Formats: sequence, structure tokens, C-alpha cells
Amino acid sequence: MTTPETSAPESPTIRLRRSDERGFEDMGWTDNWMTFSFADYHDPDWMHFGPLRVMVENHIQPHEGFSAHPHRDAEILTYVSSGTLTHGDDQGHEAGISAGEMQLISAGSEGMVHSEENHHDVVEHNYQMWLIPDRAGTDFAYHERGFSPDERQGQFRCYVAPYTSETAGPDGPMPVNTDAYVYAGLFEAGDRVEHALARNRGAWVQVVEGEVEVAGVTLQSGDGAGIADTDALHFAFGAETEALLFDLGMDVPLLWT
Repeated sequence: MTTPETSAPESPTIRLRRSDERGFEDMGWTDNWMTFSFADYHDPDWMHFGPLRVMVENHIQPHEGFSAHPHRDAEILTYVSSGTLTHGDDQGHEAGISAGEMQLISAGSEGMVHSEENHHDVVEHNYQMWLIPDRAGTDFAYHERGFSPDERQGQFRCYVAPYTSETAGPDGPMPVNTDAYVYAGLFEAGDRVEHALARNRGAWVQVVEGEVEVAGVTLQSGDGAGIADTDALHFAFGAETEALLFDLGMDVPLLWT
């Protein structure tokens, strides 16, 4: 990714990922739509955007799910759009993550084992994203954060931020071990929102449902875009929309790719 100059150019740098261009895996009980290379899907042109390494959209059928499996050295975010995803891990955490809620698991350098299952009678829809830690030797940590529809309406609410004294409290964003801020919001047609970007930062915009114009491109359900070399994003929503926004340090050292 090109390092931004002192003043932003007239046009930002954009990496556009249309929904139907993503990797796809049909497992019968779930579908996996993969923005970046993941598991058996590999595309050397789509490995990461800054520290954002994995983004998988899936729909888990009723009474199905991922049985216990291990992870390590990853900051794992799961955002639920509809339904409830039930989590359990070998560190003693059990929780149901429902619509509008996000879970953050710092898997830690020693790793952890967890399961993710839909115990209910309706399809569960979620996005799971992995961020690369900015250092080795991190510890396991578990967090949950949620906002009601009213709290998310017309704005991007911050769910995740780098660890500081401001993120340490129970009411602040969940602390993550890399330079990333993660937001989610709900919008109506006609809404307009601005998000400032500091120097050497990029943004990934992911449309869960709906339509938005940003940086001169129109994104619809399932579309995503990485945007850099600009000092601000201007969002114009063309329909009822649910969207994720990642504000990322583009010079974070990558421990793995």
C-alpha cells in the first residue's frame, strides 16, 4: 500500500472487493464468503489489508455450527447481524452473541480452543474478522460489546480500539492488540456520515446489508472496499443499511500473513 503524502491526493487509493468476487465455500450447514485468503481458499492478490487478515461472512443453519477447534496469535472479532451465535472455550467462557453484538477474543500466543454454534431454530448471520497482533507474546483475553438498534442508528459506534486507559473500563471499546478501530452502524436512505482518517491510516468498509456510496464507489450487500490516501471518508447511504468500518494503521508490522 502506498504511503500517503503530506497532503492527500485528489483521488484516494481504493481496493474494491465485490460480493460475488469473494471466495466461496458451501459446507451444507453453512456458507463461507471469504474476502481474503482463508483455509482452503487462496488468492495471492487478496491476503490482507493492513492488519485486517480474515473476513468471512457466513449463515449458520439451525442447530449446526463449528465444533471445538484451536486458534493462536490472532485477534478474532465476530459480529452478529441476525440470530444468536453460542460460543464456548477452554478458558471457561460461554456466551450467546446476538444481533448488534460483537465478540473479541485475543487468542494469545499460547492459543485457545473454542466452538461456535447456532442452537436456535432460525439461521444465524455473522461476520468473523481476524486482526494480526502487532507484537508477539500476547495473552488470552475475552470481551463482548453490544449496542441497541437505537444506539447504532445513523452513526458508526466504536466497538474495538487499541488498548489505552480509555479502553480499559467496562463502558469503553473492547481493547485489541493491534492498531485498529472497529465500528458498526445502521443507516437510513439519505443519511450522510463523515469519518476522518489520520496520516498513514486506511479504512475497510464492509456492507452487511444495503447500499452506500463512499470514495466515489457504490457498495451494496456483501461488497467491501479498502480505502487509503485520503484524510476523510464521506458516506452517502442509498437504502436501509448495516455496515462495518475498520480504521487501520497501515504500517503495523505483520507477524504473519
